[in-house]
Amino acid sequence: MRFFNGRLLTVLPYLGMAAALGLSAWTFIQSNRYRQETDAILNQTFEIQWRAAQIRERLIRVYGYLRIADATGKLDADIDRQMALVSVNVAQLENLPYLSRFFPDHDAELLGGIRLTLEQKIAPLVSARTNYIQAIADMAKLEQSIYEISSSTVDHSATLQQTASIDIAATRNWFIFAIALGLGATFYLVIHQRYALANRRDLHMRSFASLFAHMTRSRVTALRLFLEHTQPDKQPSGEMLEAARSAAVELESITSGVLQIAYAPQDSSTVALGALLDDLAQDRGSLVRVSVDSKARLQPVPATPLRLVVNELIENALAALSGIRNSPILISATVKRRPFLLRNYLVLDVADNGAGMTPAIAVKATTPFFSTRAGNHTGLGLTACSQMVSTLKGRLIINSAPGAGTTVGIRIPVHSTAATSWQSFLRRGGKEARG
Repeated sequence: MRFFNGRLLTVLPYLGMAAALGLSAWTFIQSNRYRQETDAILNQTFEIQWRAAQIRERLIRVYGYLRIADATGKLDADIDRQMALVSVNVAQLENLPYLSRFFPDHDAELLGGIRLTLEQKIAPLVSARTNYIQAIADMAKLEQSIYEISSSTVDHSATLQQTASIDIAATRNWFIFAIALGLGATFYLVIHQRYALANRRDLHMRSFASLFAHMTRSRVTALRLFLEHTQPDKQPSGEMLEAARSAAVELESITSGVLQIAYAPQDSSTVALGALLDDLAQDRGSLVRVSVDSKARLQPVPATPLRLVVNELIENALAALSGIRNSPILISATVKRRPFLLRNYLVLDVADNGAGMTPAIAVKATTPFFSTRAGNHTGLGLTACSQMVSTLKGRLIINSAPGAGTTVGIRIPVHSTAATSWQSFLRRGGKEARG
């Protein structure tokens, strides 16, 4: 559960940044859609206003012709054309598919009344060229109706335009919020990565400190006992002197080795896992068997730390099998993919059929300075192994039971073989191009 929570915290900043980018894209698309809808609304309102203005203009001309005819008794022949234009504009305005969006029921009734008045009252009088007074009275009512329709259309258009502007402004605010969220996620990711880097550095320091202390404790104890039993007036025995010199030489060798590991370049060399395991097994003859699938065999791994860890696990297994014949150690490895975490994991197990450990000892096995060998162990120890695996962003798992043997597993993230080969190819190509 702790491993899952740690991986979730690692992936969470990336998920937050992806969500912020998705929200930004969505708000940008929404803003563009609102802009297009606003343009369509404005075009529709302009068409309605234009047709209403045409109707009003034609009605004014017809009204003027009727008043002149009432005063002079002669009706201008252009009135027939103007009446036809009024009828056409009214019919086209009524047939607009989006008219109901802009016209309330009252305005629609007024428009229908204009059409009926033109067809049933004014048109017959104009055709008969009589009773201009009645036609003038009806025209006054029509002019008032078209004026109300025009005013309502303008007001409604302004309201829609303001609403559309508010929608665009709201979408723009969402877009700015999404950008701010993305920046926040990005900065959080940077801080998280810096914290993770600092944590890995701390793990490195703890690992090497534990490694040095574990490997030098028994030798320092031997030198201290030598000094305590040395007397000024008595020459130490040759055996004690030889043991002290050997301990001093071993301390120098350990210090040099640890310093070499500590100051190794960050881009340390990698080696194929199969070659590394075969090399380790070759030194032990038939005591170690290797079972690695083809994908894991070609998998590049960090050479120095993994060699130290696997070598220590083999030594521990050999110590557990001391006195037991025909019981080889089995090293198995495979590469598994975690689809949700988008990375590959190397699963490496070192198993033996030794006496095993009780649950209490298995829990304490990775505790600093804990040992069941009374200071005789000279390797890394499971504590340093666990911490070194942690510096590789992995974990060390111990499964053991009395009488059933022990299996120590390593789980570390690795790059895919194809990706590594492609990167190597690019690097070789770049060197050849420079050459």
